[in-house]
Parts: sequence; C-alpha cells; structure tokens
Amino acid sequence: MYIDYGYRQKDSFIKKLGKWTWKTSVNLGRDFCLRTTIHGFQHIAQPGRYWFERLLWFGLTMVAIIGAVGVTRDQWQRYNENPTVVTLEKNFRTWQYSVPAITACIENRVDPGKLPLVIKKYWNVSPEDGRYQYYSRFINVVANSDLLHLEGYNEFKDDVQLDVDLHQVAVDVMPEVQIKTIVSEDLKAQNFTWTPVMTEAGACYVTNSLANYDVTIGKADSNVSHSSPIVCHYSSQVCYIMFEIINVTNFYIHSPYDVMDITTPASKVYLTLSRFTDLSVMESGCGKGVRELSSQRRGCLYNDEPMNKKTRVYSTNSCRYSCRSQLSIRLCGCRPFYYFYEEGPACSPAGMSCLAKYSQQLASIAGVRCVCNPQCLDIVFREIAIKDTIWDQGIFATRGSGRYTIQAPRSRYTREIVFHFQDLVVSFGGAAGLFLGASFISLVEIMYFGLERVFKKVFQKPEKKTHQVKKPRNSYEATRVLELTKILEENRGYELNTKIKFEGGF
Repeated sequence: MYIDYGYRQKDSFIKKLGKWTWKTSVNLGRDFCLRTTIHGFQHIAQPGRYWFERLLWFGLTMVAIIGAVGVTRDQWQRYNENPTVVTLEKNFRTWQYSVPAITACIENRVDPGKLPLVIKKYWNVSPEDGRYQYYSRFINVVANSDLLHLEGYNEFKDDVQLDVDLHQVAVDVMPEVQIKTIVSEDLKAQNFTWTPVMTEAGACYVTNSLANYDVTIGKADSNVSHSSPIVCHYSSQVCYIMFEIINVTNFYIHSPYDVMDITTPASKVYLTLSRFTDLSVMESGCGKGVRELSSQRRGCLYNDEPMNKKTRVYSTNSCRYSCRSQLSIRLCGCRPFYYFYEEGPACSPAGMSCLAKYSQQLASIAGVRCVCNPQCLDIVFREIAIKDTIWDQGIFATRGSGRYTIQAPRSRYTREIVFHFQDLVVSFGGAAGLFLGASFISLVEIMYFGLERVFKKVFQKPEKKTHQVKKPRNSYEATRVLELTKILEENRGYELNTKIKFEGGF
C-alpha cells in the first residue's frame, strides 16, 4: 500500500495556516472593535452579549458602512465629473462685449488676371488654344464651388488630366481682398485685418477670428489662439462695423472663437445695396479656477486644446469640419480640398463628383458619430433686424455696403466652480458622521491601531511562556463527600463546646 506522506504534510500546513489566519483576524477585529470610537463596532465585540445580538449589531453596522460609502461615492463622482455650473450674470454696466468675426466670400473667386497664368502652369495651354475655355470652366468650378454645391464636377469626372491639386488651384486664382472697413468711434479700423482662409465655402477672407490657424492659407500667426477679440465698451452709445465692397460678396457672421459654418445662412451684399443689420450678442465665459480643471471635469474646451495632433486650434465648427472630412472618406474614399489639413487622400474631380450626391448627408453629418465638445469661450450673434436700401444712381450705385450694429448685452453666461475640494472633504465628513459617528480623529485611531500592531510585531520581544501546574479536579462524588465531612466536623465541634459549657455550669 502506497501512502503519499508529502501530500498529508502539505494539507496539514494549509489547515494550520487557515486556523492561524482566522484566529489572528478574530483577535484583531475584537481588539479594534473594543478600542475604536466609531459607533456600532463596540457592540459587536462587547463581552457578555449573545450571538444574535452580535449578529444584529454587525448587520446594522454594515448597513451604515454601505450608506456612507454610497454617499461618498456619489460626491466623489460629482467632484470628478461635474464640479461646475453655468450661471447667468446681470451686472452689465461695466462689461466689454466682443464684435463678431466676419468671413467674406467673394461670389466670383477667380481673378481674371491670374487665370491664364494658372492654366499655363498646370496644362501649358495659352488663351489661343482651343481647350483654353474647357480648362477655364474647370477652374471656375473649382474656385466657385462649395461643399453643398458640387454638381459642376460631373462634366470633368472622367478627365484624368485634371487630377491636380485642387486646393492649390483655388488658391492660385484667388482674387485680392478689396473691402473698405469703417467702424464706430471706440473701434479702430486698422485692427480689422483680412486673413485668407480655406472654408467649406471655398477660398475666403476672415477678420477678428481667433480660431483660423488651421484653415489659414499660407503662414498663420502661431499665437492666434492666445489673442483676444476686438471689443466694445458698454458705455459706448453705438458700436458698429461697416464694409464697402466692389464685388458681390457673401458675409458669414460667427463667433471670434470659431470658424464659419456652411449651413449658416450668408448675408449677400451686391452693388447698389446698403444693408443695415442689428445683432444681439450672448457671451459664454469661465470664472476663476475653471481653466485649471481638466477638460473632462469642466465639460468644455479652449481654443488651444485641439482634439487631435493634426490640428492646432479647437472650435465647434472646426470639429464639424473634421467629422465631414471623415464622412467624405467613408462615402467616396477621399476628402474635399476644403479640408486640406485633415488626414486622408485628397479628392480628384471624380471624387468631388461622387460627393455631389451626398450634399444633404454632408450638411447634417449623418452616418458618422460626431461628438464636438462645447467651447469654454463662445459668443452667439443673432440678426434681430435687417434694413435694405437700393441706390440706383450716384456714387452708391457702383458699390455695396453692409453695416453691423451690435446691441450691448444685458446678460451673459459664466461657468463657475461650485464644488471645490473643500466641499468634497466636508461631504465625506458629513456622510461618515451621519452613518457611523466617525470623524477625522477616528481615521487617526485606525492608522494608530494598525501602526501599533506592526511595531509590536516587529520590535516587541515575545513574552516567555510560563507553564502552570494545574491542580487535578475532583470528581463530583468526591466533592460532595468533602462538603459533607466539613459539615459533620463543624457540627461535632459545636456539640463538644456545648457539653463543656454544660458541665462547667454544674
């Protein structure tokens, strides 16, 4: 018969280890319960209690612990995810408010003087050549198209000779800006400089925009996201900007912290038209300390916090630009040249013709998950009144003008921190005190108890065990005999004393 003694020794060691662990845990738990000031624990280990009492207090204490942990977990989640609130301010008399950013897109974005040079550059065709008009139509389609109107590419989708850099073609024929700026007294016209940008409406010019770094044609100012928009003072009686043009131009009004959106209606100004527009403004800003919070905790992004490495500036509409670029690649395998800074292959005329079938889907960004965080600094402008005047004769008949008057706001939104770290500590203490009667000193007691045990285990010398010889216990019968013998001896002593007293008396 074979006996595995090694297995028996291993099983015996595990049992001993389990018994030692259980005994040590019970002793530590009993000592902690008897010494702590946290409510409920002393009743569990107090001597002289029945087991059902201990179980009752153990259950009540566990319920209290679960309640305290649940409340503290909710408070921690609030502190970590949503410590801010948006407030409405009304103390408007000392405010400064921003004027809008304006993107100007000339309707005919082909400079007649640059057209022959561009055709010569790409296809080596002169104006006398029979195919010059064909290339001229193609360039006009490229320069004057926008994301929602790409039907003109259908004529050229099968011509492989037209597979050139469409973005550069649009830039090469882009006309120079010819817009005269007139402003109110508290503004300076020289501050309104026009920057060439590539938008979803094609090659345009923008002024007073802080989010145009990625879309700028050519070299952009690297510190643009750290600048401030042009502002008016509330004490000013009137704040306006006026533009005079000599070409039909579409004006897009948007926030200085954002870029234009093709789905926003444009204000078309043509020759002989004088348009007066009143704008309302609603600003959204951030209070003290919000900038230091992480983007997840504050729930918004600043301009200098891009969502990917390819871009340098974040804004809501630039995020939508990225989504439309991804959607274009999914639909037709290429991105339009309007998003020249995005990843992916650029579209050829065949790719642009393919996208012409999905204009509505591109406008609504349907078919792709597009999550764009709100901006920490944002301004919304709305048209509240428009007045048009047509000049058939005189000097105004050869030009057009658009004037934007900004009404001073009387309210604005501000994101403030309402749940600081001090509030988190107070909520933790309130939950611990309500459910367990614990305080900061209770935590110190727990740490002290643990350190005390460690130091005693490590540094204190173990006490020498003394062997005490126990007296053998008598049986029940022997004990009864000894008790009866003692009683009889006591009675015998009493009778002897009585007899002596009686004889002495006589």
